[in-house]
Amino acid sequence: LYPDAINHTTTSGSHPVHFAIMGLLHRDNPIAAVDIAKFMLECDPNVILQRGGTTSLLHFACLLSMAYNDSAKDASLEVIKAIYDARPEAIESNAIVSNNQNYEEQVQAFINIQLVYARQA
Repeated sequence: LYPDAINHTTTSGSHPVHFAIMGLLHRDNPIAAVDIAKFMLECDPNVILQRGGTTSLLHFACLLSMAYNDSAKDASLEVIKAIYDARPEAIESNAIVSNNQNYEEQVQAFINIQLVYARQA
């Protein structure tokens, strides 16, 4: 394991955390990908700020939630919650709010609940 590699970018603009999130699509046990993503978020506070091109990490994870099979949907929501916990203000970004109807139903419900809390604060 190379700790410095957590911040390396591919030529397409992705970081290791993006690949961990995408790993939910390809694992027999998607919870392992959740653990890896959480580990990366805990390892370096800058990971939460990493973008995939122009897409925030939260928006990236929410968009991918539509591609997951049933066994990975719960795991995908766990990753989204971990990203939210690391940076709650990201839930109010225009990309999240304006695209919420495009996300998987569980993700939409989570975002709607968090937006209610954010507006009350």
